[in-house]
Amino acid sequence: MYTYQTGNQTIDYKIEVVPNRTDITVQICDKEGVKVIIPRGLNENNVRSIIARKATWILKQLNGSQPAEEKPAAPKKEAVKKETAKKEAPKAAASAAKTGSFEEGDKFPYLGRQYRLNIVRGDVAKAEMTFRAKFIATVPESWNEQQTNEGIGQLLTEWYQGRAGEKFQEALKSVKKAADNAPESVKWDELGEEYATTQDNTIVLNWRLLTAPLATIEYVIASQFTNADELFEDAAERKQWLGDNTLNAF
Repeated sequence: MYTYQTGNQTIDYKIEVVPNRTDITVQICDKEGVKVIIPRGLNENNVRSIIARKATWILKQLNGSQPAEEKPAAPKKEAVKKETAKKEAPKAAASAAKTGSFEEGDKFPYLGRQYRLNIVRGDVAKAEMTFRAKFIATVPESWNEQQTNEGIGQLLTEWYQGRAGEKFQEALKSVKKAADNAPESVKWDELGEEYATTQDNTIVLNWRLLTAPLATIEYVIASQFTNADELFEDAAERKQWLGDNTLNAF
C-alpha cells in the first residue's frame, strides 16, 4: 500500500503492474480502494505524479458512494520506420507531469539509469539543483510543500534542458559514424508527446529523451532521416526502451 498526502487529506493506493498493458488506469473500488494499473517500466515516482494530477478527481470519488474508473490514457506508440522522404516523428506514450510531488529518495531517469533525489533545506535565498551521482535540490527552509514541489519541478526541468544540447550532439556524433548522410546538428524543444520532429530541415528532439539511453536517442535521431532499423544491427534493442517506457521524467 502506498500513500500520497495532499493538503490535510491522505490517499492510500495500490499499484498493479500488467506486463502487456499499454495504458494507465486509476480505479476506485468499494473493497480495494484506489488502484493504479500500469504497464511494466513505470516506477513509483511516475505513479505518484499520476496521483498528484488526479488527486482532486480521486478525492471526489472517494467521498462519493459508487465505484469509479478513470478513462485510460491513450496507448503508447512506438517509433516507426521511415517510408517516405518526409518523416513523421514517432510519438511518446505521455508527456511529463507539469507539477509532481517530490520526496527524499525519489528516483528520476537520466540516460537510461535511475538516480535518487536528495532534498536539502537551508538558509539560502535561491533554490539550486546539482548532480553528483544523485540529484541534490537545495531549497529555502521557508518554502512550504507546494513551493517545494513547484520549485523542484522547475529545477529538474532546467537541469534536463541545460544538458539536452550537449548530450544530443554526443548521440548525433555516434550516428554520423554509421550514416554518411547524417545532419551536422540537432536541436531540442518542448514537443509534448512527440519523441522528435523535423522543422525547416532540422531535426528537433524532445528534451525528455534524456531519460532514455544514448543508444535509444541515437535510434530516434537516425529514424528522422533514414531507416534506423537497417542502420543499426541492434535496432530492436535500441527501440525496445520506447515500447517499455514513457517520457515521464517527473
